[in-house]
Amino acid sequence: MATPVNPAVKRNSALFMILAGGVMWWPVALMLIGVPPRFLRDLGFASGPPGTLLAWSLGLVVAVFYAAYAVRNIPLVCEHWRAVSLFKLLGILLAVAAALVEEAFFRRFLMDALMRAGWPAVVQVVASGLVFGLAHGIWGIMTGRVSVGIGTMIATGTLGTALGLVYVVGDRSLAPVIIAHFIVTATIQPGITFAAFSGQMRRIYH
Repeated sequence: MATPVNPAVKRNSALFMILAGGVMWWPVALMLIGVPPRFLRDLGFASGPPGTLLAWSLGLVVAVFYAAYAVRNIPLVCEHWRAVSLFKLLGILLAVAAALVEEAFFRRFLMDALMRAGWPAVVQVVASGLVFGLAHGIWGIMTGRVSVGIGTMIATGTLGTALGLVYVVGDRSLAPVIIAHFIVTATIQPGITFAAFSGQMRRIYH
């Protein structure tokens, strides 16, 4: 039986996806018209290092495992991951922007800064995951649920650490981590946002 999503949850979810997507889409829009911000250049597709076979393989494994875990354990994700709806379209648009902007910041900008400062790869990977997880703690503020914030930080921190490893073994190419990130977000949205605002994630993390 499908889990009902009340109008308030849908409204809050739509507002979140539009606002979050809007913030991240502006640099992507600049990239699409040919004037990309510096941090969105040489991503590994048309230019820049393309990544290694190991990185692409590992990135795919990480993405499939993470997305499958969410589909299996969060009912609203399971019910909406293949849905055809305006909410799914919003989720895919959010996934495009989030994959590009978040990976460019949390992997390239942060990890490369630590590398230039002389920190070893293991510190870069762990720091990237920690900061990625902490940044997603905003879900707790957004929903007003501490347990959602903590659970989200743990889940995204784990994902960020795994993607940091992919970045390192891929010769610091963003392409494999961008694709992995996109697969995850496009799969779990909008169900994960419905779950956060409805309290379903709180019950799971308890």
